[in-house]
Amino acid sequence: MIALVDKSKQMKEFVNFTNYFSTIEELKDINLLQYDFIMINGNDNGTPMKLPYEMIEKLWEFVEHGGTLYGELLNCEEFPTSRLFGFKQDFAVTNRRLEKLVISNDSRYCKKGQLLEWQGPFLTGFTFDTERLLDIGHFKETHRTEKEGAYPGIVVKNHGKGKAIFSTFSFLSNKQIWTLRPNSLWNDVVKWLQKDYHLPIKMIEPVIQISKDPDIAKTIEKGVNWFLNSGILPKNDGSLGVYENVHSIRSDISKDLRPDCHAHTALMFYLYGEYKKDSKWINLSACLLTYLFDAGYQDGDPNSVTYGFWKWFQSPRSKPDQIFSDDNSWVALVLLYLYRKTGNDEYKKRGLLTAYALLNTQNVNGLRPECIREQELVYKGKAYFQKSTEASMNPHFEAIVHASFIQAYIVSNDETFLQAAYKGTLTLLNNKEKLKFMYSKTAGYSRFLLSLAQMYAITKDEVIRKGLDEIMDYLSGHQHELGGIEEADNPDPDRYGTEDTGVYRMNNEGIADQLYTNNFLSVNAWEAVKATGDLDFKNFHENIVQFISSIQISSLRCEFDGGWMRSFHLNRGEYFGNNGDTGWGAYVIESGWTNAIILSGLLLKELNQSLLEFDEKEK
Repeated sequence: MIALVDKSKQMKEFVNFTNYFSTIEELKDINLLQYDFIMINGNDNGTPMKLPYEMIEKLWEFVEHGGTLYGELLNCEEFPTSRLFGFKQDFAVTNRRLEKLVISNDSRYCKKGQLLEWQGPFLTGFTFDTERLLDIGHFKETHRTEKEGAYPGIVVKNHGKGKAIFSTFSFLSNKQIWTLRPNSLWNDVVKWLQKDYHLPIKMIEPVIQISKDPDIAKTIEKGVNWFLNSGILPKNDGSLGVYENVHSIRSDISKDLRPDCHAHTALMFYLYGEYKKDSKWINLSACLLTYLFDAGYQDGDPNSVTYGFWKWFQSPRSKPDQIFSDDNSWVALVLLYLYRKTGNDEYKKRGLLTAYALLNTQNVNGLRPECIREQELVYKGKAYFQKSTEASMNPHFEAIVHASFIQAYIVSNDETFLQAAYKGTLTLLNNKEKLKFMYSKTAGYSRFLLSLAQMYAITKDEVIRKGLDEIMDYLSGHQHELGGIEEADNPDPDRYGTEDTGVYRMNNEGIADQLYTNNFLSVNAWEAVKATGDLDFKNFHENIVQFISSIQISSLRCEFDGGWMRSFHLNRGEYFGNNGDTGWGAYVIESGWTNAIILSGLLLKELNQSLLEFDEKEK
């Protein structure tokens, strides 16, 4: 006989119970000795349940006579409850920030030091006379740690013939069950609790599954439907723009609005309209860009130092402040590319405004800082940046500027754009030992591939081709058997708990990044194929495409279904990674930077076009 007390009904899905009670008071007049297990969910929307003293007496007797009591997020401030469970809280309930769970003891199913993640409330405190199964701590490592946890997670205390098991965190009561990651390791924990402690609990079925389907046409359709069904579009005609992402930790829509995400998404919908031969999607693309124009994201004041540049995000400031090179370049590239497709003069005018704003702050080596602030332009002037040798030396920023210059050159016939792009590309190639990387060398080189491929397509320069081959050799050396690129060569493994950090720490952790690496390879490796016709490049890209298609999310939750999260574990076959990036963590689903870029690459392949050349029927 198994009694479940669960007001929220959240645990009903995970417990094999025979009798259900919504409140603890319902057990007051019942003989508890008829039960073998009593399972209590104390989590009431993050508020721990306080047990009445008379119930503590009955539960103590139940355990001493051989019963197993499981309690989760119960109030343990006072002596009777704390001595029953062997845990005394010293603070009120809090919520997970960047804490992880560590397995405290070896078992047949788990090994000490293995790390897990969860999301939700927990109680901090201390234990006595208990066996600690899981502990909570602040761990930077991805998979395993040698460090001890700071707070108890799941503890076991023996009483007479029975035992009390207590979880200080939202485990079976977790309203976001998909945040129990990695799912495969959590199910090892479940087996441990089932077999060694005989808890009547069930395996955790994954909410987030992968399609395992290599069919590109199905992948494209499902990916487009994510934009329509997830809530990422405030209005499905695009007239109110597109939100940035599904947040990595909260798993809700982040309602930030950014020009670069709009550019990515507008590019994708335009290509999808061509692919489907349906102007509805081309109109949606136009609506996204019109939203940006009408909402004043671009500085259109000729007397302003930031003339032509774009705000980084929807901001109450009238002028752009943080002028990121990559974000501005993406908008310029897409506008100029779509001008070539549509003949829309507004796209040409705005795209060239940005391109010239970038060109006029490019230095003598064809490079630039990753970000220029408005006040820097006010006090230093554009001439300072033109004469400076300061540069990011980071392909994450530099390569997309050069790619946008190539589009500007095609549109304007201004040789200055091509010269700046060529010189900047050569400067990076000739100083590879000085290159800087944000998350990984794999991510940086994936970005570098775009400008190298397009520069070679334009110039047929053998020095550029040699550099292109070297970059492709490096990336190919990190291509997993599943087809995705495994993250490697982290420049700052200890950068954890901040914005802009990787989803792995060390090489060989088996992590693939779909926000900064494999997503861009969907486009950039295809550009390399189109520029060279190289069969090895073609095989490399085909493996990327098959991988991307096979890991598209299938889920009953509309926020997830059809999307791609940032971090995929190649060896476990599930979405998992080091979630230390507080802005764009392991489980973020980006509208533009991930989903739209991936789909654009797939669509370019299906249309047999590149960002430079259109197929015959489009010329």
